[in-house]
Amino acid sequence: MAVKKYDNPDLEKKLHDTRYHSIDTNPEFTKKVLDISRTIANMCYQCGTCTGSCPSAPRSSYRIRLFMRRAVLGLEDEALTDPDLWLCTTCYSCTDRCPRDIAPTDVIMAMRNLAFKRDIIPRNFLKTAQLIYSTGHGVPNNDVNRAARVKLGLTADPPTTHSYPEFIPGIQKILNYFELKQNADRMLEGE
Repeated sequence: MAVKKYDNPDLEKKLHDTRYHSIDTNPEFTKKVLDISRTIANMCYQCGTCTGSCPSAPRSSYRIRLFMRRAVLGLEDEALTDPDLWLCTTCYSCTDRCPRDIAPTDVIMAMRNLAFKRDIIPRNFLKTAQLIYSTGHGVPNNDVNRAARVKLGLTADPPTTHSYPEFIPGIQKILNYFELKQNADRMLEGE
């Protein structure tokens, strides 16, 4: 069966353009998100299951569906500069429940990686990177936690780098490879 051709060449051209473009969109952003996330955001039909499944959504302004739409439309600046990008807890509830088998969490992680390349990261994330570098933990153990652990019948220090500090150099080697600590220090410099 032959494909119907239209008499109107402008209409034919429009029908071949399957992407939405405007002045504030960047089709390359959509491609970068796909390349990093390895998931097809353009298959999202905005059913809202991701936002409805999200434990952060009822307690904040976070709407993963909005970020999925921004990925599809190529709204790079709007996506990367929105502070809500960092509210995802990476629990993968949205991914587990997506009827299209898309991984919205991976789209968010891709966007965070792209934001990092532009130095768009909240201070608390940078400080957490510094803590992980020095202690192996984003939230290091303290006396209150130690007392609570003992009261529960656990060892005062969990079986992590708190009990095995010899693993901290390995963590530092990984963070040094990705220059995470150096970039965190650079971005927080002067505070």
